[in-house]
Amino acid sequence: MKESKKTQLERLKRGDGKAFEAVYREHVGRVYGFLLSLLHDKFAAEDLTQNVFLKVWERRAGIDPDGHFEAYLFTIARHMLARESERRLKEECLKEALQACEDRTDDSAVQFVEVESLREYINILVEQFPPSRKQVFLLSRVHHLTNREIARRLSVSEKTVETHLYRALRFLKDKLNENNR
Repeated sequence: MKESKKTQLERLKRGDGKAFEAVYREHVGRVYGFLLSLLHDKFAAEDLTQNVFLKVWERRAGIDPDGHFEAYLFTIARHMLARESERRLKEECLKEALQACEDRTDDSAVQFVEVESLREYINILVEQFPPSRKQVFLLSRVHHLTNREIARRLSVSEKTVETHLYRALRFLKDKLNENNR
């Protein structure tokens, strides 16, 4: 006699491996088909299908035998698909960025020299700052502290930090603009 879905899910919830196998066999084809139809990649669809059922096993204690199990299953599949799509998009963006970098490698030596030269010039300009402005600027731009962290460290107000940074950046911008004329 075939057991009811509710009984099967109750057994799965208690950690019964045979109940899990039965649930897997009953739903694996539909989950795989769903993922394949959206991914158009057999290997990725197979991998995600396995991960969906792994997640079901890991979260079996939270299964509601009276609930709509298929909706639960496909919600997991949709979330994994969204994460996979996001991962693929990031990977594609990274590939494009790397390709753009490769396309610019011809100019990289020249750019490196220009960047180093600019960095040295900025360091010379920073040395001209009053001591407190220089300290705030370095904490912000070199040590990457927030304005609040700088204010606390130096026992000054955040407004003072903002003023120092504004004046430092204004000075640098003016000096750099003078050189480009």
